[in-house]
Formats: sequence, structure tokens, C-alpha cells
Amino acid sequence: MNNNIELTPEVLLKNYQFKKHEMALNILVVEDEYIIQMYLRKIIAYWGHNVIGTADQCEECLLKVEKYDPDLILMDISIYGNKDGIETAKIINNKYKVPIIFITANSDQSTITRALDTNPISIINKPINEDILKNEINKVMPRKQMA
Repeated sequence: MNNNIELTPEVLLKNYQFKKHEMALNILVVEDEYIIQMYLRKIIAYWGHNVIGTADQCEECLLKVEKYDPDLILMDISIYGNKDGIETAKIINNKYKVPIIFITANSDQSTITRALDTNPISIINKPINEDILKNEINKVMPRKQMA
């Protein structure tokens, strides 16, 4: 029996796609503007990562973090509900230790200072610069590889 595999372009492509999939991040998007949610879903998928869910307020976010164990959370600072994205990030840091990238239209110093206290990977201002977002996402390793 011959166990040699012929390295055809199809086999190489299949192996490349598998390796690409192994490195894909599972990302939760927390954003209260539906258009921005959809935009983020589209570009994240284009970059080869998985959007495992979206949320627009704290309680929904926490349920999805518990259920899906994301590698990364993209968090808007101004979200619906009684807790903003910064307060939500504090809860996530204490309980789940999931890396967070803030995406925000709020650039006042007090908001930025509060956000920095949660030790995010980054704070990205809206409108979103895709190159900056992609570079920041690429700094994160999948949690399953860190374990």
C-alpha cells in the first residue's frame, strides 16, 4: 500500500485552507448600531476570522461570552442598557479574561482614561480605519493555542 500523497494544487490549497482556519479567531462584536455590526461582520469574515455572535448591551454580551468563549471582543463604548462598554469590559476582565478592542466615537479624555483602566488591546476611533483594526486583531492569538 502506498501512503505517499501527491502534492497537487488541490491538496496544497486544502492544506492551506485548513491551516488558515486553525489560526482564525472567534470574535464577539458588541455594538449597538446595526449597520456597524454588519460592516464588522463582513470585514472580519473577509479577513478569515469568525464572528461568533453580536450583542448590543451588557447582559446579552455576558451571556454570549459565557456560551461561546470568544478569543476576542470588539466592544463599542456606548452600548444599550444600564452598563456601558467600559463597565462591561471590567466584568469580562474579572470573570473571563477575554482580550478587548474598544471601537468608539467617544474620544473625550475622561472616557479614554476610563477605557484604558480596563487594559484593552487597543482603542480605535470611529470611523473605523480597516488597516488599524486588522493590525490590532492580528495581535491576538486564539485562546485555544494559549491553553
